Amino acid sequence: MQEEAPKRKVHIDPQLFERIMQGEQAAFQELYDVTYKPLYAFLLSYTMNREDAQDLLQDTYVQVYKNCHLYREQGNPMAWMMKIAKNLFLMKRRKVQVTEVNFEDMENSLGFEDMSDVENRIVLERMFGHLSAEDRNLIIMHDIGGLKHREIAKLLEMPLGTVMARYHRGIRKLQKEFGEKL
Repeated sequence: MQEEAPKRKVHIDPQLFERIMQGEQAAFQELYDVTYKPLYAFLLSYTMNREDAQDLLQDTYVQVYKNCHLYREQGNPMAWMMKIAKNLFLMKRRKVQVTEVNFEDMENSLGFEDMSDVENRIVLERMFGHLSAEDRNLIIMHDIGGLKHREIAKLLEMPLGTVMARYHRGIRKLQKEFGEKL
């Protein structure tokens, strides 16, 4: 029986936002260290471009820093940060339309250790080519970002059943196409 790889779960201490509000730089660094990979992967899945994802990531952290007083402890801090990132992406997209997808910009934050390896880029391109952008984003938010389906549904303003169905359909599609490689 093949052992399943453990899912990555991002745990953010909600008290970090209080410490950041008090000007504690170490708290902001801690928040960054815990969240930058899943946030970057999330933005990369939307932009499909490394430079744009990096710019939006920086803008996201600026907004998180400025607005940490708005975080409400009843929700998932990662979902709150992803919502900020998504809104920044949507605002930028309204200004500039993306012309093409550059799969070479995908890198190890999505699970590939060496994206300079042509074989890895080809696999990633094939995988993403089999998914719609929405399904790809759902999978990244759940598997890399560690969000629960209900949190994704709230973030994307979609019914929970739709999120779960699209997630499972995307996973099945990837398993069917790539089988044991996943």
